Parts: sequence; C-alpha cells; structure tokens
Amino acid sequence: MRLRFIKQLVVLVCFISAAPVFATDSAGDKASILHPKGLLWKIEKPDLRPSYIYGTMHVSHKDVVNLAAPVEKAFMNTERFAMEVLLDVKAYDIVASRTLFKNGRTLKDVMSPGDYKKLAAFMLTQFSMTEEIFSTMKPWVLFTLLMTPPEEWGKDNSALDMVLYRRAESRKIPMLGLETIEEQLDVLDGLTLKEQIWLLNKIVAEYEDIEKQFAVMYDAYLRRDLAELFLMQQDSMYEESDIDDKFMVQLIDVRNNRMVERMQVYLQQGNAFIAVGALHLPGEKGILHLLELQGFSVKAVY
Repeated sequence: MRLRFIKQLVVLVCFISAAPVFATDSAGDKASILHPKGLLWKIEKPDLRPSYIYGTMHVSHKDVVNLAAPVEKAFMNTERFAMEVLLDVKAYDIVASRTLFKNGRTLKDVMSPGDYKKLAAFMLTQFSMTEEIFSTMKPWVLFTLLMTPPEEWGKDNSALDMVLYRRAESRKIPMLGLETIEEQLDVLDGLTLKEQIWLLNKIVAEYEDIEKQFAVMYDAYLRRDLAELFLMQQDSMYEESDIDDKFMVQLIDVRNNRMVERMQVYLQQGNAFIAVGALHLPGEKGILHLLELQGFSVKAVY
C-alpha cells in the first residue's frame, strides 16, 4: 500500500499548484485582478506564430478532462507541447527517495506528542490510514496529499494533466518540461521541518472546512473564474505566521518566473500548447502578465 501511495504522490507533487492550498470563502475585489477569467489564452508577438497557454486543474472530473471545443482545437492543431514537468521512471525514483525520513526517524519523533496523536487519529478516522503507512513519511508528504480532494486519490493517470501528457505523447510531437522534478520537490522538501509540521498541523485542524471548499474550487474552475481561484488562495493566508506566505512565494511566484523563462524556446518557435496549473496564470506576478512584460499580447479565447 505504501508503494502505491508513493507512486500516487509523484503526480500530486508535480501538479500541486493546480488548485489553492487552503481554500476559504473569498471576499476580495475581482475587478483588481489581472486576467480574471479564461482558461485558454492565445499568446502572440509580431513575427512569431501564436501559441496557447491552458490553465489546468489536477483532477479527473469528466467536465475538466473533456476539453471544450476551442481547447481541443488548439491542442490538436499545435506542433509542440509543454507542461510543468515531464514524468518518467527517473522522476518516480527521485520522489520516492525523498519522501521518507532516514536513520530510523519517524513523525512521532519530530512532532509534539499532542500533535502526533491528533494526526494519527485524523488519518485513521478520515482515511483509514494506519501509522504503519505514514509514520516514516516527511510532513510535506502528508500535507501534499491533504491538499488534494480525496476522491482524486488513486486517479492520477486519469487527471487532466496526465491525459494531456499521454495524448501529446501519442501524437509524437516534441514535448518540454518547464521544470525538473528536483526543482518541484525543493519547494516542498526545502521547507524546514518546523515549517512542514506547522503547515501539516494547520491543514489537519482545518480540514473539515477545506474539504467543503473543494466543490467551490471545481465550480470556479469550470466557470473559468481565475480571479475566484486567486482570491481563494489569497484569503487563506494566516496572519499569525509568515510560513504560508513563504511557501506560496516559492510554490507560485518563483516558479512562474522560471517557467516563463523556459517556455521561451517554444514561444519563439510558435504553435505551442503549454499546460500549467490554473493558479499560475492570473495576477501581477502571474505567467500571463509576465509574458506581457516581455512584449507578448495575451487574449482569452476560452
């Protein structure tokens, strides 16, 4: 069971930013957010063939996986495909090598007795997961899992990102990973142990509220409402600590800059379809505005 859990985790890690971390009711001003609505965006620049960027959500929901006609047309007509990271056997091995504590340590050793007791009871009651399965896993492993709707566990091969990956592979078109698996892991495993435990405890304590909001996330995504997703993430930040702020800067802002830099080769060649988590698209630090700052024009087509 643990091996199956680690295989599943590989894909969750790669596409964790396709949805907000702590979902709460949003109350911000949508009108102030750049690029508030649209999942498929046409990217243009003089003397270059247009390309497309598509915001994904890592779920297998049929209404997400079944592409709308404009998206299907753009995907099938493009000549090259890029996504956050390309998965291969090496990627699975790397993730597996970084999920577990070494030298005999366990979560029980690094968490306070009270917090560990709450975690163990929560995992058993909520997910029928015993300590034997999770006790040697690092805190980031568990909070990564809890940031994903439970109904999606075990369905990673049928989630949108993987469906697009397999379809592009079957078309035998060039494919590009905008990041390495090591870079994505560093966002999570690079947090200090104290920071990982803090995030895990917060998610466990508030999981009932978070779970209720998964449906809200689905709805906002299906309405192509990037502003709503953006505000859900912004409104969820905790005032009592800057740990979650630090995490989101690394998860979203730093990676946005890196991915924009690396997609340039495909944008220069033109006629590319680039799939990234929807939360990477909107806002002043989002991928779409970063491309505008480089002289590209962006236009929502779906």
